[in-house]
Amino acid sequence: MTIYGLSQSSGAQRLLTVERGGQGVVLGITDRAGGLERVRVMVPTADLLGSITDPPPGGSTVEGVCPPGGRKVLLDVEVRRNEVQLRAHAGAGEEADVAVGLDDLQDALEGVVGAG
Repeated sequence: MTIYGLSQSSGAQRLLTVERGGQGVVLGITDRAGGLERVRVMVPTADLLGSITDPPPGGSTVEGVCPPGGRKVLLDVEVRRNEVQLRAHAGAGEEADVAVGLDDLQDALEGVVGAG
């Protein structure tokens, strides 16, 4: 499923793809203009759902991997009222962010988790 969003750091329009992965949920952050995929990260489903359904103040960080290579990627998740801010970073300047609607993200996660 694809969700339209915005980068909080640059204001660029971004797309967030949400897919079922082998051992979790795969999120992809792509620039809407040009279609450049900024980052792809697979995170444990339970960890991601927990950070959204019971968000701690100030957000949380979910550890994931970049499929298919398995390189470690950290996903910062912060829920602000009806918006979820996601920032994936793998070190040395490799990062991408997107803000999407909370309801849209919950619907997408329900769709991919329920499909399995």
